[in-house]
Amino acid sequence: MSAPPTASRIAQALVKLEAWLQSMRQPGGYAGPVAHWWSNRFRYTGPGLDWRYEGILAGYALLLKKTAEARWRERLERAAADLLGGQNPDGTYKASRFELNPGPLGTPHEAAATLGLLLALKGLSDPAAALWAARRNLDALVSRLYLPEEKAFRDRVPNKLCTLAQALLAYAEVSGEEPYLEYARHALEQALRYQVRKGFLKGAIHQYAPTPEAGDGRFFPYYQARCIPPLAEGARVLGEGRYLEAAHEVLEFLERTREGVNWPTVLYPRGRRGERRFLAGVADVLLAYHRLGRPLPLEPLEALLAAQYPSGGFPTFSMARPDHRAAVAVAGWNDKVFRLLAELLPGGRPLPAAQVAPAEVAVWLEGRQARMLETPQLLRFERRGATLYEWAKPEPWARVLTLPFELR
Repeated sequence: MSAPPTASRIAQALVKLEAWLQSMRQPGGYAGPVAHWWSNRFRYTGPGLDWRYEGILAGYALLLKKTAEARWRERLERAAADLLGGQNPDGTYKASRFELNPGPLGTPHEAAATLGLLLALKGLSDPAAALWAARRNLDALVSRLYLPEEKAFRDRVPNKLCTLAQALLAYAEVSGEEPYLEYARHALEQALRYQVRKGFLKGAIHQYAPTPEAGDGRFFPYYQARCIPPLAEGARVLGEGRYLEAAHEVLEFLERTREGVNWPTVLYPRGRRGERRFLAGVADVLLAYHRLGRPLPLEPLEALLAAQYPSGGFPTFSMARPDHRAAVAVAGWNDKVFRLLAELLPGGRPLPAAQVAPAEVAVWLEGRQARMLETPQLLRFERRGATLYEWAKPEPWARVLTLPFELR
């Protein structure tokens, strides 16, 4: 059995990733293209006030707590200011739809960003302003999504419901405003309607519910893992032991479906599995183990650390022949690695200086080999000296030259 990564290795990976995150900043927030299972955004490369802020804010809050270094407070304050400055008059956030940016009212993205804000409150110089912004956002989400006659939410996607529930729980606990607890309870109860009760899929939660009572037969281990911390928080705050039992059942499903160093992106009832594998997103799966006090599976953790680029970022997907979606490092996936590493970092020791270098990666585009180059200043895909795609990191829009990146 391999030994757990050393504290030194965790620290080195963390500071390299943090340096990469800083290269992704523009006025107003953390920027860059988005690759995802559902869709991609390679032309719009401006700030996204979406779920990337959950991991960024939580990660900086942890670094501040563990090291007391002033630079982490500065980073934390600036990230919180992104959300406060980017909040619309109705309480939603600008560009909060991740793979559909730059639109507003993204789910679970707005709730995740607000959760990050709430997790960071103790490290902020003006927690009252952040708390008010969090309330405005949660009120906007409830007013648009909650159906009082059903005591349920319009968005019947369990991981989205769970993320919203965790943000509501966090706000209620800090503010003492009990009505938000009931909204959280209804969201968790709604998510658990779609949990499988027996068989190989026991514990798994359907990805989507076409009707209020029936799931769609797709199971994404990554999104299963996203449900675990909210369920555990629901058990703690609401005193519902069955939420914790449900969280452990989800984790047992994850244990059964792991394939060595990773998990299939999607499973179907008859056993078919998706080809691609999330890579940076594995951090949220490992965080679920951590939240339930379970030992982290070392093979996935080792594979995750080994995948880090010299530039400090982590690729989006693991594929035998990675394309531009798989190879690119995305702020809204790397924040999850950042938070995990901050959780695993022992406290009370100084961090090393970041040692980063340009990343050059072989990729496959339309069946032909190409090269991805990333530096602190730009991201480029090229073939035989010809530039296929280029993003100058200070710019909110990329130059897409020859390939339909947005559609692939």
